[in-house]
Amino acid sequence: MWKVLIADDEPKIRRGLKASIERARPDMTVVAEAEDGAMALELAERERPDILFIDIRMPIMNGLELIERIAAERRDCVIIVVSGHDEFEYAKKALQLKVFEYLLKPVSRDALAAVLARADAELAGTRRQDLYLAWAREQLAKNMPLLREQFLRDWVAARLSRSEIDEQVEFLGLRIADDPSMAVIHLVERVLASEASGERSRRLALYAVRSVVEEMLAALAPLTVFQDEHDNIVAITASPGSAWGQAISAIESRVSQSLAHGVIVASKHVAGGFAGVPEAYETLAAEIARKASFGSFVVLAQGYIDAHYADPDLSLEEVAAEAQISPGYLSRLLKQETGFSFVDYLARVRITQALQILNNPSMKIYEVAEAVGYQSQHYFSRAFKRVFGRSPVEYRKGGHP
Repeated sequence: MWKVLIADDEPKIRRGLKASIERARPDMTVVAEAEDGAMALELAERERPDILFIDIRMPIMNGLELIERIAAERRDCVIIVVSGHDEFEYAKKALQLKVFEYLLKPVSRDALAAVLARADAELAGTRRQDLYLAWAREQLAKNMPLLREQFLRDWVAARLSRSEIDEQVEFLGLRIADDPSMAVIHLVERVLASEASGERSRRLALYAVRSVVEEMLAALAPLTVFQDEHDNIVAITASPGSAWGQAISAIESRVSQSLAHGVIVASKHVAGGFAGVPEAYETLAAEIARKASFGSFVVLAQGYIDAHYADPDLSLEEVAAEAQISPGYLSRLLKQETGFSFVDYLARVRITQALQILNNPSMKIYEVAEAVGYQSQHYFSRAFKRVFGRSPVEYRKGGHP
């Protein structure tokens, strides 16, 4: 049902038009009549008519001014001029205002029926288009995260020209740092019992790692985080100087301790700024691939050791079971990747932690030993001196750099 407004200073004309419109088109209802332009504007704002019949010459505000005011606010209505004056200047101005039709009084029934039919088709088409545009906007908003993700994958894979990148960055509402740094984070996977449960667990783990990355780098705005085609998490942010290395270390520690997963991280400043992103990504992805070839099991083992070093019963067998490989194989990989046996690596982790605790003068040496997994102060002191070159007592007395 279309709503109609009639604006004309002659009551007889208004009555005649109203009767003719409702007789010709039962699907149209005259919801408002106005005898001057000011009243018509007020009624148009209140009633929101779909079709407006407007006379040119009216008191207070003439028809052309009224049309101009309405057209400035609305694009979804049909405006039909009904004038008793066949003057070129009126018609010219009406055309400039893009009125739907210019009718001369008296309006014949056939002419009115024809213009109403065209108005109906115009409004129906406009409504369909509005519905389609609303649907398209809804779909775009719904799929915007996927569009951003695909764009970022295409960008780092060097599949886009600079003009395409500029256009899509603006369209997708992305904020990319002018002088960026980049990190590629690879989740280390365990061997799982079933393929189905493995895929589900991997997806959940990737989501969790991405959340950690976004949280730990949130202060380094503008920040862009996405998942590449190899299921690595990629972070692009402003170059923060020394804070960058600290943030990357914090990510590795947080994932290891909170999520019980290992990650391999490669990061660097992007030379060449915005244009250097694809090349930087290629370098980091290659570094991740090299590290992941054998290092994934080592990363898992290191993460588990870092989280459980305070357990005095921590053993190679326990760590190997967590990484789901044999103790002998893990021992060889640790030696190959770190240069230390399991026992030596564990000792270094414990002593590194002990150094921090020893700075607290209220902690006794035996308490420090127990805090880092040693049941014997004597054995702790021997291990400390072997790793650090001095005993814990000498360290506290200032015998350290």
